[in-house]
Amino acid sequence: MSKVAITLYGREYFVSCDPGDEDRLREVVKIVEARMRKVAERAGSTITDPRLFMLTCLGLADELYELRQNSERSQRQEEDIMVAAVDHLKRRIEDIASMVGHA
Repeated sequence: MSKVAITLYGREYFVSCDPGDEDRLREVVKIVEARMRKVAERAGSTITDPRLFMLTCLGLADELYELRQNSERSQRQEEDIMVAAVDHLKRRIEDIASMVGHA
């Protein structure tokens, strides 16, 4: 495991990650940091750090939930399209086989 120093909202933390994942972790930290700054701007200067972390986590979890819902919806639509395509091809093959049988 690698130890990486990260900074979130002015506080330094040491986080373990798999070797080679350090850059990915840093990119994730940028996402969280940006979201924290947005939440802090909206909440005002009196927000406590625990509340800021909680609101940031809820916002990110809500975004993840929405992405999962969209992904599942897209997957169902793609499956429906594939089933329709297979049904169409099956009918075409049956039609062609019927024409060949009459020839």
